[in-house]
Amino acid sequence: MNRYEIRIVGYGGQGIITLSKMIAYASGICEELLVTQTEAYGAQARGGRSWAEVVVDLDRESKQIDYPKALKPYDLLIILSDAATKEVKKEVIKKEENIGLLIWDSSTILGKFRAASKMKNLGLPIQKMAFEKFGDIVYGNAILFGIFTIVTKIFSEESAIETIKQFVPSSTLEKNMEAFKFGKQKAEEFLTQLKEGMS
Repeated sequence: MNRYEIRIVGYGGQGIITLSKMIAYASGICEELLVTQTEAYGAQARGGRSWAEVVVDLDRESKQIDYPKALKPYDLLIILSDAATKEVKKEVIKKEENIGLLIWDSSTILGKFRAASKMKNLGLPIQKMAFEKFGDIVYGNAILFGIFTIVTKIFSEESAIETIKQFVPSSTLEKNMEAFKFGKQKAEEFLTQLKEGMS
């Protein structure tokens, strides 16, 4: 079994649970990998604390995922709110070379995010970019989904596009696709910088 552990944390209204379901759909339905998805949110759904986890078994020979929740150290941790930064400790990201990544929203996380400087991380003002480029913060999900598609390579771009078509209203499909491509571009720039930094 080759588990890929994903945790997404923020507050209700940021699309955290939808993003986790998109990752699960693209991995499980489109790529036919074994997947589990779990979620939780506070009594005050919008604005309250929210988290979601996805576990993807990258071993196509596996028959089941033995434990459904993501285990530390995570392969990927996405932090989307200032309050959620307390989730970040040294041990929560895998330390092996080229494994483990922190993605965080620099438009919702205030002040110095000290933990980010100690990890392989990508900090972007995701909600701000979604609003300024596409007119609504809801497109932050498509940006993150584009980033996820490129940095993890768990599923193909074709599977990602099929997933977007299944999850967004047809009236917003064009903008969601633009946001997805924008996220892909940011991820490719990030990977290029990482490669240059290691050379």
